[in-house]
Amino acid sequence: MLKSLEVRNFAIIDYIKLDFFQGMTVLTGETGAGKSIIVDAISLLLGERAQKEMIASKNDSAEIIGIFSIDSKEVKNILEENEIDYENDIEIYRLISKDNRNIVKINNQTSSLKIIKDLALYLADIHSQFDTNQLINPDNYLKLVDDFRKKRIQPLIDNYQEAYEHYYLDIKSYNDQIKKKDESLKKLDLYKFQLNEIKNLELDQDEYEEMVERINILENIDKINTSLEKGKFYLNDEFVIDRLYEIKNDFEDISKLSSEFEEMYNRINEVYYELDDINSQIVNRLDNLDFDRSDFDMMIERVNDINKIKQKYNMSLNELIEYQNFLENAINDVVNFDELLESKKEDVLTSFNKLMMEANNLSEYRKDIAKKITKEIEETLVELVIKNAKFRIDIEQSNPKNEFDYTSFKKAGLDTVEFMISTNKGEPLKPLAKTASGGEMSRVMLAFKTIFARSQNLPTIIFDEIDTGISGFIAKQIARKISDLSKITQVVSITHIPQVVAQGSYHLAVTKEIKNNSTQIKVKYLNHDERVIEIAKMVSGDTVTEAAKDIARELLLNP
Repeated sequence: MLKSLEVRNFAIIDYIKLDFFQGMTVLTGETGAGKSIIVDAISLLLGERAQKEMIASKNDSAEIIGIFSIDSKEVKNILEENEIDYENDIEIYRLISKDNRNIVKINNQTSSLKIIKDLALYLADIHSQFDTNQLINPDNYLKLVDDFRKKRIQPLIDNYQEAYEHYYLDIKSYNDQIKKKDESLKKLDLYKFQLNEIKNLELDQDEYEEMVERINILENIDKINTSLEKGKFYLNDEFVIDRLYEIKNDFEDISKLSSEFEEMYNRINEVYYELDDINSQIVNRLDNLDFDRSDFDMMIERVNDINKIKQKYNMSLNELIEYQNFLENAINDVVNFDELLESKKEDVLTSFNKLMMEANNLSEYRKDIAKKITKEIEETLVELVIKNAKFRIDIEQSNPKNEFDYTSFKKAGLDTVEFMISTNKGEPLKPLAKTASGGEMSRVMLAFKTIFARSQNLPTIIFDEIDTGISGFIAKQIARKISDLSKITQVVSITHIPQVVAQGSYHLAVTKEIKNNSTQIKVKYLNHDERVIEIAKMVSGDTVTEAAKDIARELLLNP
């Protein structure tokens, strides 16, 4: 339940702090007094997006803090997944600023709107008079049905959507294969020519690099030979290595006398063996240094051929090798098109059958839900003074023509939902959106909210003037229904109807006052006598008569 609400610099609220209690709390006040602003503040705590215009004038930011008390496994799981500390109370903090420095915190830990929205499903539901408009558009009916058993039906929806994703990808792959064949057929001759041209060169990156290096050596063979001969001469004819060998032996004798000599010996030793190895390599390279004109000419020709095709296709050698693989696959796909297409068609059929199974499971569960909703709606409508009401939920499932009729599938399944109602005895059931009056719409939506609150165990429901346009005996029955609802869940109701006000266990009055040349909201809990005056105003207008007070007392005494 909502335990407290603290609001600062929000719209025309300077500062308020309200405590809320289990049961039914009513909010009253003149039109424009700011009752709905309080609901707007609560909406922000449930994940609604903030607007700069919500910030009170002459202020740079607004703050809203709400504390909810809830013992819920789902809430605990959400908070644990996001590493947020939790016992039984949840404090949600929103800061809205004009410079877009908006802050969201849960239990003093920085969080996000997404997490708040995930939590909101288990914290509270806000129902305004505009929500009744959902009943005017049948496109909303499917969600209303699914919401009745949201936790249980969600796994079925998830299974369906996962199957739909696989099916969609298989359909796309099938269509891509057809498109690929059409494109490849147009280019088949070109592909064959290019493949033959590239393949004949037998491209190999390592071979190409070796040839380029070999050509560089052969083109500079005289310079290389001179350098090698000079190195051989100085290392051998000048006895460099032999003399270094003698020095190495001399230092070996003194190396044990000190660490300094030992280090010098080690370095000389390394130099000696390194020079000796270099000398051997030079001698060996000189013995194998030869120039074969035919071999040289052949490599020059091959490298030139490869460079020409690299330039022609504007590709590196590796890119050409990859392109050769592409050409082979493209040509192979055309040659083996029927076999490949048949394989992809089988994939489509398999995923289609899986999707149909999940869609049927979802549809059957919805039909079971619809039966339960229908029974409870009819019972509730009788209590809301539509005594002869007949209600039915029709669920019609689309039938795809074949496995390729992907347009039949929607994000939520194959089902379309229609609400049918008859409010007068003997009349046939007709579509709700076309036949129900405004007052009947309100009562049908209230019936939905009532049964959903029971099914979902929602801890808090907030009604924002849902009883507009209702009066007399019907108003009293609606008031009692809301009161009954408050026995299983916390109810906060903004209302102009005396009968609803009288049902409240707690009564908050919202007024506006001018302070420091600005309009501000004032909110206070009313005692019994103050409630009598407030209800009397609703009954008789600004002039509170004794008769109006008597009516108010009677309503409070016998709500």
